[in-house]
Amino acid sequence: MDMQRTIIVATLGAAVLLAGCATPRVPDPTAEVPHCYKSNKGRVIACTPTAAPSLNADAEAKRFVPDRDALTVYVVRRNWGDGRNFVKVYPDGGAGVDTLPDTMVRFKFKPGSHSVAFEFDGKRQSTTVEGRAGETRFLRFDGMVWAWKSTYEWVVESETATRERALKARLVADVAVL
Repeated sequence: MDMQRTIIVATLGAAVLLAGCATPRVPDPTAEVPHCYKSNKGRVIACTPTAAPSLNADAEAKRFVPDRDALTVYVVRRNWGDGRNFVKVYPDGGAGVDTLPDTMVRFKFKPGSHSVAFEFDGKRQSTTVEGRAGETRFLRFDGMVWAWKSTYEWVVESETATRERALKARLVADVAVL
């Protein structure tokens, strides 16, 4: 009986140790690393080619505190039917920023009127956003991916709805266009 009890205790101890080794490490909240879009089973589908802002910067951006010296614009890409496609977002015709599903980009512009565009499959669609310093605006584009075709378009919805989507998206770029 003592031998059986010893085996059970040793087996349980080994199981606890192995479970600890199998636990993934907690990500460093200050690290700036590429953001990876994963399937619902956790398989990596695609990663941004450049490092995304840290998890701390992501949390700060989701507070949606306006910059008193700039017009802050959040471009959100979050839709149930989106796929693994990279879609570039361009502020005022400047350098493009790669986005993946469930991501967002924060732009800080000079006060006034600005053009924000995205490009997919050789087609560019743009919209205009206006505002004063200290204001925050939200834009969203939608993707639908099917086996035979993928489409993207700007979506008009309430600021509250887009803000809710932004809370569930990952910040992949923080760009000052001043």
